[in-house]
Amino acid sequence: MNLNTLPLFTHIIQTGSLSKTADKLGVPIATISRQITELEKSLGVQLFDRQKTGVKPTLAGQQFYEQIALSVDNLTQITQNFIADDSEIGGKLRISTTQGMDEIWAWIDEFCELYPKVSVHLQVTDHILDLVEDSIDVAFRVGELHTDSVVAQKVMTQHAKWLAHPKLLEKFGTPQTLAELANYPIVAYAKSEQKYLTIPNGKKSLQLPYAFASNDVYAIENAIKNGRGIGMLYDKTAYRLIAENGLVEILPDIQMPEYAVHLLYVKHRYQSAVVRKFLEFVETKIRKD
Repeated sequence: MNLNTLPLFTHIIQTGSLSKTADKLGVPIATISRQITELEKSLGVQLFDRQKTGVKPTLAGQQFYEQIALSVDNLTQITQNFIADDSEIGGKLRISTTQGMDEIWAWIDEFCELYPKVSVHLQVTDHILDLVEDSIDVAFRVGELHTDSVVAQKVMTQHAKWLAHPKLLEKFGTPQTLAELANYPIVAYAKSEQKYLTIPNGKKSLQLPYAFASNDVYAIENAIKNGRGIGMLYDKTAYRLIAENGLVEILPDIQMPEYAVHLLYVKHRYQSAVVRKFLEFVETKIRKD
């Protein structure tokens, strides 16, 4: 048995795909397929059922994985422990965020400076992901979570702020209540089927029709900066636009919704050294905050 094949085997189990394993490890798919076939021959059992949508472990394959995964992970960790300098840690790290997560992106930049041999692929999307199917190591998402298949750790809270350009306020005046926003053009994030921005207003909800809506936070920023309407953005972005573009915060004394940002990762018992190091890094950022 070629022991070098065992890490390939555990990665295939975790990704459910030969091609994703090849991409993640930088090993040709033909090499992986050949080595897995040789492993099956040496064990005398079939480890995977090959399907059009990927591969799934047989009962024997799953049992073999359960028996060796911890040992393979421990061996990887022992190898990493012999590295004299943490900056030598390398590999590919796949991260997903939603749009406009400037603070998270700054964390990623800092992590890459600390570990220059780590290569990051950042997927920016608001779509719901299957972290295994989409080969994502960690994801950052805002708001309520609708899954129990991943570990979710709160990393920060984002606060919403209303902003407007001074020239728009000169034209329409400055609103004093949320209800008065119904008389103003509204700029906000929305999916294509949404017609109104719904916000809490006491015991009721206020529905504001969009003057301009987009699923791109930077398009929303641009519309607010150009005086298209009053818009709602996260506080860190709002402070930047106030300082750099002279925008004005509207209704600062009214409590606006808060949105939790969570870090998500699959409930694998065995994370790669790069993923573990990134999770440790994020933990230090949380403690500082």
